[in-house]
Amino acid sequence: MNFIYQILLSVVSAILYRLGGSSKTDQDKEFPFIPRWFKNIPKKRDVMSNLVCLYSLFLLGINAPFWVWFISFGLLWASLSSYFDWMFGYDNHYMHGFMCGFSLLPLVIFGNLVLSAFIIKSILLAIGMGLWSKYNGNATKEELGRGFLLTISNVLVKLF
Repeated sequence: MNFIYQILLSVVSAILYRLGGSSKTDQDKEFPFIPRWFKNIPKKRDVMSNLVCLYSLFLLGINAPFWVWFISFGLLWASLSSYFDWMFGYDNHYMHGFMCGFSLLPLVIFGNLVLSAFIIKSILLAIGMGLWSKYNGNATKEELGRGFLLTISNVLVKLF
């Protein structure tokens, strides 16, 4: 049953990730079933997709003190709000993905997230988000895919 929750949360994360990166006009075309009041809420990617991702980890049994979740939330927010173009001179989705995974380091240090799962998730997110963006020129597909990968990759913590 938990795997079904992970898929549903990944779909929600994908939609929130896309809503956070699209214009109001695109949102109306791409998601006509979502009410306007919800589309007007700011920071859907940075905050809401972030919360969905962390909630997914919580459902998978990752435990940590409350304050550690806040630190991971802040680090993931920073990662979600940058494609590291300031560092590379272009949108680097590989680094974006890696840093999204790396933002979970406090859950390794102060929680029960296994180090090997953390490393594998970070590397696979880097490769997955980078390649997905490289081979999908459509912004909608790109962002939906990256948002889905952000949360579905949490399933790895159960495998390691």
